[in-house]
Parts: sequence; C-alpha cells; structure tokens
Amino acid sequence: MQVQVLILLATTLAISCCLSEKEVFVESGSVAVLPCVVHSFNAHSSAVQWKKAIGNELKTVWRRDRSGLEFRPVGRGPRAHCPQPNFGKGDYSLHIEGARVEDGGTYYCVVEGNTVYVEVILRVVRVSFSPTEVVEGNELTITCSITPQQGSMVTTWELNGSQEPSRTSFQTLRHSNVSQKESGIWSCLVRRRASGEVQLKASASLQVKGILNPKDNPTVVYAEVGSSVTLPCIFSDELISDTWKKVSTTTSMPVPLPPSFKTPSGPIVTQWDRSAYIDTVEEADQGMYKCSGQMKSADGKGVSVERNIQLVIAQVKRLSRSGQMTLTCDISDTNQVTQYEWLRLDSGENATHTLTPLQKSKSKAFTIPKGEANNLGGWVCRFYSQQRLLGNVTYHQEMMSSLMGQNESGSSKKVITVIGLTLLLMLVLLILLQIYKNHRRRKMIMQYPAMETIVHLATNERERRERCKSREKELKASCNADMISTSV
Repeated sequence: MQVQVLILLATTLAISCCLSEKEVFVESGSVAVLPCVVHSFNAHSSAVQWKKAIGNELKTVWRRDRSGLEFRPVGRGPRAHCPQPNFGKGDYSLHIEGARVEDGGTYYCVVEGNTVYVEVILRVVRVSFSPTEVVEGNELTITCSITPQQGSMVTTWELNGSQEPSRTSFQTLRHSNVSQKESGIWSCLVRRRASGEVQLKASASLQVKGILNPKDNPTVVYAEVGSSVTLPCIFSDELISDTWKKVSTTTSMPVPLPPSFKTPSGPIVTQWDRSAYIDTVEEADQGMYKCSGQMKSADGKGVSVERNIQLVIAQVKRLSRSGQMTLTCDISDTNQVTQYEWLRLDSGENATHTLTPLQKSKSKAFTIPKGEANNLGGWVCRFYSQQRLLGNVTYHQEMMSSLMGQNESGSSKKVITVIGLTLLLMLVLLILLQIYKNHRRRKMIMQYPAMETIVHLATNERERRERCKSREKELKASCNADMISTSV
C-alpha cells in the first residue's frame, strides 16, 4: 500500500522526497488539525496539496496553487481548509471542521519545493449508544470506535468522571437491564498499550428514559411526625400513564392511601412531575409506597417503570423517672442508621436559633441534665448513616410545657364542672323534698275540714297581726275597729 502511494506521489509531483509520519487523535464532531510544518524559501507563493489515501488511490482533499487559488473536490463541503495567514510561518496544517468517522485515514501533505512530504494518520474516536434512545429495563450497547483501528491502543471507561474498573479495556459495553445509574457522561480514554499514555478522551451523554428522580430502587425518605413530606417521582418525557399505591409487607391486599396523601395538580406543575405529598405525617403513614408508570419506547411500545419509596417516621419520645427526663429518638426503621447526635436548641432574639452539640453516639437515648430540664428551646436528634445525614427530629420543650399547662387547665375545669353539677343536684333534691312536705301537709288537713277552717283563720290572724305591728303608729285606730268587728 505505502509503496503504491509513494509511486503515485512521485509520479504526480515528480519529486524525490523523504517521509515524515505523524498520528493525530480527534473526537468525533471536533476540529481535527493535521500538522504540516515545512521550511520553504517562498512560503506565500508555494503550491500545497493535501491528499487522502482511499483504497489504492490518492484523492485530493484540498489544494492551493502558486496564484493563491484553492481547489476542493466537487460535492465536498468547505469543512477542510488551510488557514493562509499561517503560510508565512511555513505552517500548512489542514483543519477539518466537525470531524466524522469517515474522515479517519491516512493523509499526505506535499509542499512544492521541498524534499519532505508529511504523512498524517487521523484517528477519529467516537462514543455511541445503541439504541440511541433507551428506556429503563431495556438492553443497551455502548461502543468506543477508533477509525482507523489500531491494535496498539487500549481503552478504559469513565462514567461521570469516575473510572469503571470492571469495564476496563473493552471497546464495547453491554447492559441487559439498564437503569438510571447508567445515565450521565460516558467517556472513553484511548491509551497506548506500551506506555499507558492517554491519547484522547472522547465523551457522550446518555439519558435513560424512565423515572429520573429517585434513581435508586428502593429509596428511603425520612419524615418527622407532624411535618409535611414529599415522595419524589419525576418521569422523563413520553409518559403515558402513572399511578400511586401503598404496598403491604404482610398481605397481598391493597392498602388505602393516607387521607392527606396528594398528587400535584395545576398549571405550575410539569406534566412529568408526579411526586406525591403528605401534608401532616402521622405514625400510621409509615410503610412502602409505589410510583409506577408507562413509558413510550423508541419502537412505540409501552414499557413499565416503577419506584418503591419507603417512608420512615421519626419522633422524639419522653420518659420521666425519678425526677430525670430521658428523650428517645424513635425511628420506625433503623436499618440504615448507624449513629445519633443530640443538640440543644436555644432560642434568641429576632427568632434566631442556636444549636449546641451535646452527645454523639450509637445510642438513641439522651438523658437531659437536671439543670437544663426547663430549657424553653428544645432538643434536636440527628441520625446518620456513617457520615451521611439521613434526617433530624426536634423536641420542643416550650410546646410540651404549654400542652402540660393546657392539660392542667382542662383538669381544673373538669373539677369545677363536677362541683357545680353536685350543687345543682342537691338544690333539686331540696326543692323536691319541700314539695313533698307541702303535699303531705295538705293531705293531712284534707282529712279534717273543721280543723282546716281553724288553721286557715289562725293563719290569717297571724298574718294580720304582723302587718299591724309594722304599721302600728299610722294604722292604730283602724286595727282596733277591725278587732271589734271580728269579736262581734
């Protein structure tokens, strides 16, 4: 092959020359610069040719004659050119804009009046995905192609800047069950086998259709009792349908969603964000929730994707014993929890708060010092998985004191109510007793009519005398007349 090229060059240019070999690596889509720097007595007026070996032929890629006219093959776009301002420096490098895989190959640079021609091997490196659009759960092939191929090269892979050690030195990677963990920037590093020196790093971005957030399945979400919480479920585009349900760990029967469980609605929410919300978390809300949906794949078929989201409930429980108060950081599932940290919450002016670390250990219990039992701020429990903070929960002493005061006030009101009802009942009993006595007296009088008349007259006389005494001075004459009349 090389002998044929030399013959063609010698025949075409009629020169006897020496060969200078170079190798260039370029990422697909980038600008490829093929170096050709030679010393010429009259650089500006020199004729320059760039040719590419295709099969057994040399095809002109770019040419410039002494007059300055440039020539390109018919039908080839202006992607290849030599910047003329560089000619004065003896630089006849060929620039290829937006390098493609088919641009890879062997190029020759020949400058008129020189005994040296330059051979440049252009290797185009490209990272590609098959299929170009992939949905979670489908198969995926990732390829790092080098054109033309070179046996002395090896490749290594990186995903989002982190090396993939299990996939070293394979130009093709295959995933039978792709997930969101494969989303991101895939980079192929081309190295020389002998030295290990990196020649080029080519990259491409991969987006896996499905549920973008959360990526992990299952995912754990921590929430404090009484607070609000978001259960994330954000799809990529091409969502056909979606649904939420609560999963029972003990039975196959469906479990009803909490009353405060809501899915977003309204114009401010994107159509792919199907995250759910619980306004006020209760202890009974803990458990496993499932967000599922149907995605449209590249072939138009529906593909099912889902996420299991475990809601873990956290709260602080109080225990008083022998005048000492102990707080316990109660978490419904502690599988990921490795450490607890207790902090004192102090409230200052202008609604400012200060946290003071008190205890950090594997114990979830914390005994409040006697001198701090009446702290009006509160205490915060943070829980970790190794060094990663999972969540926190707050115990508000001021709120608890208020609740205790409310309970005492409620008890006092109950006592007052009981006393009032007792007095009312006694009053009713006294009235009934008096009515009963009056009834008995009337019943006895009715048995003796003459006695009734005597009693009646005696009663009237007694009442008259009482009235007379009060008006004795003013009505003395009237009273004597009444007595004479009564005697008659």
